[in-house]
Amino acid sequence: MRGHEDGYTIIEALCAFAILSVVLVALYGVGGNALRMLTVSTDADRVALLAKSKLDEFSTIRAPLPAFQIGEFRGTDVRWRLETQEIANLDRDAHDLHLQTVRLLLTWPALVGSNEYVVSARHIGIEKP
Repeated sequence: MRGHEDGYTIIEALCAFAILSVVLVALYGVGGNALRMLTVSTDADRVALLAKSKLDEFSTIRAPLPAFQIGEFRGTDVRWRLETQEIANLDRDAHDLHLQTVRLLLTWPALVGSNEYVVSARHIGIEKP
């Protein structure tokens, strides 16, 4: 007859390892998603600053902006495209003022496909006679 032994049986140890592995897999998934969201957030912040910079650059131009223009930000993988449309001039006496709708589209590569960021604004250009 066996006496009473202290300790865990092999079944108890296997169950404990199974529970531990399920918890670790769940934590790994949460950590991966958090890292992915941090990367997306960082890219969005960077692109928003680049868009603000490009709009500030366009705001210094006093003439009407071109209807279409493309470019790339130096030192980055972000491309931009400017599209403008003339808004009807309601004041027939002010022919030298041009109110434009400005659409700035920024694109950058992602893990799958590409990301886009669109900003709309208005621009007043003065045409020199």
